[in-house]
Formats: sequence, structure tokens, C-alpha cells
Amino acid sequence: MKYPAFNEYQSALQHPSRCLIPAGLQQCVAEADLWGLPRVRSGGFALTYKLSDGNATYALRCFHRHVADRAERYASINRFIQRAKVDYLEAIQYIPEGITIKGSLFPITYMKWVEGETLETYVIRHLDNSVVLEELASQFYQIVMDLEKRTITHGDLSHHNIMVRNSKLVLVDYDGMNVPDMKQKVSCEIGNPHFQHPGRDETIFDLTTDRFSSIVIYMALKALAIDKKFWFTYETGGEGLLFRRADFEHPWQSPLLQEMETIASLNRDVRQFRQICMMDVRQVPRLQEFVNGLSLDFFSVVDDAGSVEPEKTIVLDAQKKYLFLSRLGEIVTVVGKIEEIFNGKTRDNVPHMFFNFGNWKMKCFTVVLWDDALSLMQTTGIDPQEYKDKWVSVTGLLTSYKRRPQMIVNTPFDIEILDEERVNQKIEASSPFWFVRKTTPSVSPAKKAVAQKPQSIEKKPAQKQNAVQPSVPKILVENPLPLIDLDAQVANPLDINNDVVGKINDLYKNVKKGTRAVKRKKKAH
Repeated sequence: MKYPAFNEYQSALQHPSRCLIPAGLQQCVAEADLWGLPRVRSGGFALTYKLSDGNATYALRCFHRHVADRAERYASINRFIQRAKVDYLEAIQYIPEGITIKGSLFPITYMKWVEGETLETYVIRHLDNSVVLEELASQFYQIVMDLEKRTITHGDLSHHNIMVRNSKLVLVDYDGMNVPDMKQKVSCEIGNPHFQHPGRDETIFDLTTDRFSSIVIYMALKALAIDKKFWFTYETGGEGLLFRRADFEHPWQSPLLQEMETIASLNRDVRQFRQICMMDVRQVPRLQEFVNGLSLDFFSVVDDAGSVEPEKTIVLDAQKKYLFLSRLGEIVTVVGKIEEIFNGKTRDNVPHMFFNFGNWKMKCFTVVLWDDALSLMQTTGIDPQEYKDKWVSVTGLLTSYKRRPQMIVNTPFDIEILDEERVNQKIEASSPFWFVRKTTPSVSPAKKAVAQKPQSIEKKPAQKQNAVQPSVPKILVENPLPLIDLDAQVANPLDINNDVVGKINDLYKNVKKGTRAVKRKKKAH
């Protein structure tokens, strides 16, 4: 099944009464962004919108990735939540034919909107209050204990899937949840890699699923309660909560863990955590065991973890806007240089800030700060001019407005300042994902032909073997250009129309025919 594109959902949800099937949602209005369009809150498996009818507020999720057994999974999840009646989970409704787009019906989920802040935003606002952060860590510990008691796992515990409502934690985003009566044996996702063990894959779908991520979150909250400097030193990019996947893959080289180790109350945790990163993911201890302390015998019986290749990170060059079109509505990383900073207000007097990665008039890629992000920048004393003329990396939901690609960040810490060399490294590391190159043989066809007739070479005079045609520059003789395979088909990384792809390939064929015609003409002369 092909799901609607981001812009199709955006267009439809400007008129919920026309596109939504559930009667209770048809009278709702979607929350608007700075430009009066439906404000989309998250990406991944689904786009999340906030709907309100004046009395009740809902979280609507519209999917753009197919999961064959999604209906069955959500039926089990909803039955469990309704029976459990816990305050950290909200009942959710799955509607297999919930929204109509261009005459076709597609699934949705909706639930009561959780009024509050993400764990990430709440932590930023309370970095100066160690008591609040300690209470947060204690609450999280109790929720993890209760999940274990009820034999359920969330599947994707992270700083964006944990909300703080009236100082109480609430879990959202149940795509990867596992409940007792669920028949599925594998997960439909592996969660945010900056919270997951390097060995995590789809087969880890049991009571061990949340163990590593719960330890990561607990350690981060505990460290921040001790010293807020950890946040300003290590929390950049907004992808994790202090930790990143590199800390898990190379725990002894991690600067974060090295600094945490110097604090007496964190020393034991760091030593244990390093060992856990290297062990088999199925042997990761429960959070309670980790907090109480692990014996040496525990580590002696586990096997080496190995490593699972993480999902390829999509890194886009801010100057190559043609790469953005097929990624609208997805979580991506964009790297580039901030060339302009603009402060302004909307017609409704809403303040906002634009970080432009080029000339605004040329519809360059733009990072938008408003609402919570702008407030947090002021609260933490960050000067926006610090980003001017800086190379940065920013991760978030890619959207567009009037054909201008943009990203609305949740916090200013989603923007990571880098140097130009590091930016180029990120682009280079991601480029194999975008451009599929056809492997060329190490020996060219021309050289193979020569190799098959050594006698003809031996008969030629020695001076002829080393002769160089006057029309060929010496630099090309010493460093010949790579051969171009004219039979290769153009890669289609943007999912562009097949007719367009066909025309591009026709151009290649024409080049090939033209080249052969020139060769025949020269041969005739």
C-alpha cells in the first residue's frame, strides 16, 4: 500500500470535516503553525497533529509507512491500556479507514492530547533545580518497575516519547509496544538509536526490550541532577538525552563517560554501563539490578554483544534542495552554514526567528524557532548571533512552505555547531545512501583486449610503446579519468516520476549512441 505524502496530509487536514471519518473528529480544527497550516508535531512512523473541537483535544496520527499487522497490534495495545487504567498511559483508538485522501481510505490513530512538555524540554527548564531532576529520575524508575510488573514494554523509550504533565510522566507513541496477549514475535521498529543497545534489532521483542534505554535515561537524569554542566557540554543536536550511539559503541573512548567517571556517585554506574554496552543485548540487566549494583559474576557469564548495523542516517546538504522533496515529513539531519538570522513577528504578533542557510530570496533551507524553542533560547541565555556564519547540523522533521524546505526545531539544542570538516564528513558518510554507483571492473575492457594479444605488442618498436599523442595532456596520461559506463541506469534516490527517470535514461542512451557514431565516423576517415 502506498501511503499519502506529507503535503497531501497537510492539504487534507486544513478541512478535517471533509477528510476525517470518525464523527467525533469531524468538528475539530487542527492546530496551526506560523503560516496558518496544520502544525505537524513528529515524524517517524506517523505524522502527529493536535486537533480540538473547543471542548476536547486529541492527538491524531497519520501514517506514511506500511505495517501489515498494525491493526492487530493496536487492538491488543488498546485492550491492555483500558484494562490497566494507569495514569502514565492513555487509551488509543486505531481506525483502519480513518482518513480519506484523494478518494482512498487510510488508517489513523487518535487519543487524548497529553497537555505538557516533552521530557527534553522539561529537563532544560529545570536544569537549575536538582531536586526536580532527582524526583524525575525517581518517577521514571517507578514507571519502569511498574511496566515490568505488568509484563509490558514500550519499545521506544526516549526524551520525545516521554511527556511531563502536571509534573507527572506520561508515555506516548505506542507503535513498538509489546503487551501480554500480543501474538507478534518481532518488533515493527527498533527505536531511537541514541537510546538503544548496539545489538538491538527487530527480534528483541520481549521483556528485555526497554532495559538498555531505561538505564540510559536514568543515568542521564542522575548526572544532570548532580551537575547541569553535562547538558551544556554534551547535549547538542537534540538526538539523545546526553548520550549518543557512539557512547555505546565505544564506551571507553566516550568523553561523556570519562567525565562522569570522575564523580564518585557516578563511578560505579559508569563501570557497569561500559560492560553492559559490550555484552549481549539479551543479557542486559533490569534497571533495578543496575541501580542496586551488579556483581562480577554477572558480567562473567555474558557473551560479547557484537554489533548491529544501525539504520542509515539520512544527512542532507543544505545547499542541495533537490534532495529534500522525497523526505518531507521524515526525521532527517541537515548540515550547512547559517548565513542569515532574521527576527520577526507574524500578523498575529507571534515572535519567531529564522536561521537561513543561504539567501532567503532564493528559498534556501531555513530552521525556524518559535514557541517553546524561542522561549528556551531566552531562558538558557543563548545568543542567536552565536550561530551566524557557523557550520551546523540540525535534526528534526523536514517540512516546507511555499516550496521552501524548512525545519521547526523543538529546542535550540537541536542545532549543533560543527566545523566545516566535520560537516563534509557527515555528508560523505551518508552519500552512499543517496547515490548508487555501479561497480566498475578493476581492468578496463580496452586493457583486457590488449592483454589477450601480447604478441602484437611485442612486434611494435619500443619507442611506439611509450609514445604519447601530442593532443593528450600529460596529466591525463599519468592520472587517467575513470571510465564512464554508458550502459548504467540513473539511480532514483528521490522517488521521482518514472517518466522523468525514463527521459533521463534516454539521455544516457543518446550519449552512448552519439559516442558510437563519432567512433564510426573517425574509423571511416
